Amino acid sequence: MAWFNADDKMHSHPKIRTAGLEAVGLWLVSGTYCTDYLTDGAVPEWFVLSWPKGKGLASKLVQANLWEKTQEGWQFLSWTEYQRTKTQVIEEKRKAAERKERFKEKTRE
Repeated sequence: MAWFNADDKMHSHPKIRTAGLEAVGLWLVSGTYCTDYLTDGAVPEWFVLSWPKGKGLASKLVQANLWEKTQEGWQFLSWTEYQRTKTQVIEEKRKAAERKERFKEKTRE
């Protein structure tokens, strides 16, 4: 299972204060979407538009330097600095499956 990381100092970070609480809500749910679907921080336009005031809130995230606009929607800035990539998550899942299989083999003996 992948997790979306949020810094415990977000409450006082100037970018968060600039974006505002409502936009940070969009940032958070978009981060969990990206983590769930392993998009490496790419937020599709349809997802943002599915939220009330989504486009305006996304603009606030861009102005606060938390996101950038792309052709397909938006992209989290510094995703790989704070979040695991799709490749990393898949590799961790593979290793976990191997560990479980080794454990099962040991318990069968």
